[in-house]
Amino acid sequence: MKILAALIPVIALAMQLPNEQTAPARFHGEWNKVLADCGTANNDSLIVITATRIDFYESAGDIRSAALNGPNELLIVADVSDAEETSITEYRFTLSDDGRSLTYVDETDEPFVRHRCPASRTLSPG
Repeated sequence: MKILAALIPVIALAMQLPNEQTAPARFHGEWNKVLADCGTANNDSLIVITATRIDFYESAGDIRSAALNGPNELLIVADVSDAEETSITEYRFTLSDDGRSLTYVDETDEPFVRHRCPASRTLSPG
């Protein structure tokens, strides 16, 4: 019930925003807290975002909806599976103006910054 209560404001926001089932291209790529770990699975901060999918270190899922709130804030709702379960999960990301960092803000409003990995050092999604 706590998860549902946390999702209500997110769902309400998503209903008010132009909604697509694909993430905008400027958010695509591999993102990592430590640039030296790009292209490896050495760091659990790994995220790979494509148009239709979001992959993490130990979980991944198909994007159900992607909504922009301004040019640099993206709300993604995805069916995310890990080794034990699948759940509908929402993520709110803010892209820096220069496109080089992606900040995730969770329900505690604690920002977590990842850096865009160079294209020459990225993992394949999936």
